[in-house]
Amino acid sequence: MLLALGLPLVGAGIDEASGPGVGWAFALCAVLGTGAAAAVCTRRGWWWVLACSPVVVLGVTAVVELLANRDKYQGKALATGAAKWLVHGFPVMAQAATAAVLVIAVRAIRNRRRQQA
Repeated sequence: MLLALGLPLVGAGIDEASGPGVGWAFALCAVLGTGAAAAVCTRRGWWWVLACSPVVVLGVTAVVELLANRDKYQGKALATGAAKWLVHGFPVMAQAATAAVLVIAVRAIRNRRRQQA
């Protein structure tokens, strides 16, 4: 779980330090973190990694944006910012979920091959 949360936080921090908003470093770290979490979790944890990856992406985006630009998101601007984070974060959410699905599929195939041998 630390990978799934830690890597996106690092990527978001890099992006905020290099310019406004989250970008490529965050996306890459979110995908890598989700894939790594799917690789190390138990079979029962696969569902949680897959289901929580969009929540982690949105949550990290919101926390980093609010911490970096606290004065910018006051009143109605917070709702507008949240809508923007959701829309702009959707591709990252989809990529992270895809990474989890791919890792889970590879693990499931390997487990079946081991059981058949």
